[in-house]
Amino acid sequence: MFVRYFANGGTSPDDSRDDMLFYIRKNPEVKNKYGMIQPLMEVYRRDSKHLPQLDDPNIDWEESVYLNIIMHQFDFTITCAVCTRTSAKDLQILKKCSHRVYASPSQREMDSKGTHEKITYPNIFFTVDAFEEAFEALIVRDSEFVAVELTASDKAGCFQSVLFLGSVKYDALRRTYESRASMTSKVMQRMSFGWYKDKRRVEFMRMRGPMNKGHAEMAVSRVKGSGPETPNVENFPISDFEDDDQNQYEQRRMSDPSSSSGSRFPGGFRRATSLKKSRSDTEKVDNAGETRTDEVEAGTLQDELDDDVQYNGLWSARSFSQAWYNFKERRRATSVALHANLTYITLPWHRIIADLLENRTAPVLTH
Repeated sequence: MFVRYFANGGTSPDDSRDDMLFYIRKNPEVKNKYGMIQPLMEVYRRDSKHLPQLDDPNIDWEESVYLNIIMHQFDFTITCAVCTRTSAKDLQILKKCSHRVYASPSQREMDSKGTHEKITYPNIFFTVDAFEEAFEALIVRDSEFVAVELTASDKAGCFQSVLFLGSVKYDALRRTYESRASMTSKVMQRMSFGWYKDKRRVEFMRMRGPMNKGHAEMAVSRVKGSGPETPNVENFPISDFEDDDQNQYEQRRMSDPSSSSGSRFPGGFRRATSLKKSRSDTEKVDNAGETRTDEVEAGTLQDELDDDVQYNGLWSARSFSQAWYNFKERRRATSVALHANLTYITLPWHRIIADLLENRTAPVLTH
């Protein structure tokens, strides 16, 4: 099968990676920190003279076939949508954007010196390189949520299947952004003695898939000019306070040179160096199952409809829908709008194969 469909298979003119063959080598001596055997991935060009022999007992041929199926046989699309609940059984899509992505057993790390790849297999990454431009139109406000869907379709377009589908509420995005942004801004102001000017702060939040199925990462930033005129804690006017604080530090530095020898903040500068980096930059693949302070658990779309506890069954009342609509619009008008740009989705290869070959689910957002 490997020879027929991959080693001697055709190539696609729009994807140069179809020229690559992926092999999984079994090496019992290499283990991860949990004591499990860590498979080694080898990549060759199809015309390479150093391809592993078909009788090589150290190659896991079944796993190699599955990996090449993922890499060569399917097209992948990420769709993000801003949604809101309109009735007891209805959700409305306010805005959605779709973006084609590619499967990769490695992840590009962005740093000050350039870019390089790190192997993430057995986790497969679907990365949105220009995520700010791809999802620029998506703005989430109070009473809304962001839904994320990753779908796979075969090259012939005969079928589609959902690989990842999760949602996160505005409140969760806001809490994570508020807690992280407040801390990093204050530290940066003090470490830079007021010279630091953050024109558009971006905080990276990781979203754990429903039932621990994969992870997604979102770059969360505040929409400039949104929010109430009068700052208060409830409406989290972070940047308004920071502007005043920044001016104070600038004035102090100009008038009081001795102020530069003030208190130290241990560890603050280390945190600042990754302010504009993806939170996944310093992660290892094995960290995927660990609990993180900047991680939230995604729900499903059905969870949004089943969330009747806070409404105490009021959806059944005729007058409630209109009252809820009016209340929601007031909250939306005074809330701080957020950009929620998806940066990547990652899944272990075996979950992808299961959804492709066994548990096919029709897309909800992608059409």
